[in-house]
Amino acid sequence: MSKYTKVTFTSSGTWTCPAGITTVVVWGRGGAGGGGGGGGGGGGSTALGARGGGAGGVGGSVPSLPYQITVVPGTTYTITIGSGGAGGAGGAGATAAAGGAAGSAGTAGSVGTSSTFGSLLAFQPGSGGAAGGAASLTTTGTGGTAGFGVFNDEGPTSGNGGTAGSAGTTGAVPVGAISPFFSNGTGGSGGAAGTPPHGGGGGGGSAAPVAANATGSNGGAGGIGGTTGTSGGAGGAAPSPPSSSAGAGGSGGGGGGGGAATVTTGSAGGAGATGATGSNGQIVIVWIE
Repeated sequence: MSKYTKVTFTSSGTWTCPAGITTVVVWGRGGAGGGGGGGGGGGGSTALGARGGGAGGVGGSVPSLPYQITVVPGTTYTITIGSGGAGGAGGAGATAAAGGAAGSAGTAGSVGTSSTFGSLLAFQPGSGGAAGGAASLTTTGTGGTAGFGVFNDEGPTSGNGGTAGSAGTTGAVPVGAISPFFSNGTGGSGGAAGTPPHGGGGGGGSAAPVAANATGSNGGAGGIGGTTGTSGGAGGAAPSPPSSSAGAGGSGGGGGGGGAATVTTGSAGGAGATGATGSNGQIVIVWIE
């Protein structure tokens, strides 16, 4: 009677082909992309409140794909598991200045690395999410675009910062999940506005990752505008996908809140949050003896 055998690699190692086995099916994925860092909030002047930074983009997600390949009995194959891309750093909030000041943009998330089965197969990673834009007195931070995954699948753009005295926008939720058995994460909420004229704009919420057979992680919330803008919320951690499902990209960090109008000194903006790390890769080998 035939026996079905499956070996799962979540870390690098080796696999020796059993005697009599010449064909296997290999499911694999590379590391998912890291989320982009949120942009820093602008600093309020002595007369005007500033605007909120944009949230970082979500990293590219990567589904597991199957390939049937020919193998040689007794041969040892090196298995390399790709790492998820690191999340990008959040941008600094503006320093307090009487005339107002601009925050700094976040940095983009890093691309993951490939997973490989010897020299026979290479599973490509997801790219990193784009950075959230910086804000100032007159510039609203824009949300970063999502990184690309396998087949150039791309998630939605993250939320924008708010104008002075208004809330940031909520991050979008992806549609068309590949599997009906797992759910999308939710977009991060926009940062609340401070009370005009004392509050700056909230940071934009970040988008959830593409849920290609994996439960999506939530986006980071935007920072609240205030006398001194608060920092954006951190991007949600990428989930641990089930067995041979897709790897989720790291969500983007929330944007920093804008500083309020403050007599004499101006006020500081909030810092953007760091994006989340993408899920690591995986390889599953299946054969029948």
